[in-house]
Amino acid sequence: MNRRIDAVIFDWGGVLIDNPAPLMLERFAHALGVSAAALAPALARHGQAFQRGTCSEADFWSAVCRDAGAAVPNEPSLWGRVFREVYRPRPGMWQLARDLRRAGIRTALLSNTEPPGVQYFHQRNENPFDVLVFSCCEGCCKPEPRIYLSALQRLGTSAPRTLFIDDNPQYVEGARRCGLEGVVFSDEPSLRKALMLLGAIAPEGTGS
Repeated sequence: MNRRIDAVIFDWGGVLIDNPAPLMLERFAHALGVSAAALAPALARHGQAFQRGTCSEADFWSAVCRDAGAAVPNEPSLWGRVFREVYRPRPGMWQLARDLRRAGIRTALLSNTEPPGVQYFHQRNENPFDVLVFSCCEGCCKPEPRIYLSALQRLGTSAPRTLFIDDNPQYVEGARRCGLEGVVFSDEPSLRKALMLLGAIAPEGTGS
């Protein structure tokens, strides 16, 4: 089987785990005593600074609660607590990442993620990736070119032979503009078919 890629980069939320954002919004709203409709614009307005790692969680909540008319939460990390509560891994996708790595394909995780999420990732101690690229550690977010290029550099692979997988079409397009192959994730069976076409995994019923 002719392999057309040497590395696969996975998104986290919406690919390896269920998208946590909708449930997190509901639980934040409940914890702060405001409606989700009132809270959502404030989260969107200040969320990217938190994802970039350019503000602390305390400063993030201070700004969000000011805009939403809520009291600042009195706990060490509301974001970290809620993220843990709604975290739902997709076992088949984690196994796919492990299988690719065992087959000799370099793997990376590339995520727009806040510091409490990174902390929880390491606490779970289940890392099947060669490279980890988190926006809050990079100071930039998808779809900025710099974050994709950072992943490529660490993987040591060329863009045309690297596949990026994300459930957000805008982020996949950002990867394609950097020269990477891109797949918009919908479900595991469809992704496996795409990986078969790229020679990354063997067709079902055949050996590796």
